[in-house]
Amino acid sequence: MNKAYGVQVTARGPDGGDPRTVPVLVVAGDEQDALLVVSEAVGADAESEVLRELTDAEIREHSLDLEQRGAAKSLAVLKL
Repeated sequence: MNKAYGVQVTARGPDGGDPRTVPVLVVAGDEQDALLVVSEAVGADAESEVLRELTDAEIREHSLDLEQRGAAKSLAVLKL
């Protein structure tokens, strides 16, 4: 069964500018899978770290579907 994770991703933009850190919510099988999903979406050069598994309330708040492995949502502000 999939779970939802809060992941912090640091990557450079397509213009090669300064690195930017973005919080992302990811649906994946486990923490390693969450990092793989982010790597596939952002690129291998990105650094990512799983912060924690989301609570049921957070999953509902962000309308995440645990049936959709690989689903990801970027947040404007980290509120984990």
